[in-house]
Amino acid sequence: MNIVKLNSLAEDDFADFFKHLLEHADWVIKSLELARPFSCIDDLKINLSSIVRSASDDQKRSLLIHHPKLGSSVQVQGFSESEQNKAGLHALSDDESVSFKKMNEIYEGKMGFPFVVAVAGLSQREIFQALELRCHGNPINELAVAIDELIKVAFIRISKLIPD
Repeated sequence: MNIVKLNSLAEDDFADFFKHLLEHADWVIKSLELARPFSCIDDLKINLSSIVRSASDDQKRSLLIHHPKLGSSVQVQGFSESEQNKAGLHALSDDESVSFKKMNEIYEGKMGFPFVVAVAGLSQREIFQALELRCHGNPINELAVAIDELIKVAFIRISKLIPD
């Protein structure tokens, strides 16, 4: 796929191509589809970022709530599966799994949405340290941080879908 082909995709094909970009985010993909044509991949990314950042807080929370939980025993698919596997999150010891679950519960209880971080290139330890640190944040600031991380995730996935 390249930017010229992407710009020429039919609406349904565009939606199908990006269906795994962000989980349960059809409205984002629809808005992105309507923003075409893109001059380059960076233009696509800028539009995606703008769509997500300009969303209501409820829409942002919905995006975060539907993002797969890190270190969870729940089976994930697509990009999330490979990203979590590469970070070693499916190979947690029983103690590590319990710790991740406990910290995720603390974070989600305080923030109102699951912990999101772009795991590409991070180790289990780095992810857990980020989770511990961000548990001490305040929910208003953390919403912005989590959305930034979600956008990073989307950018990484776009780079995989449309290599330079």
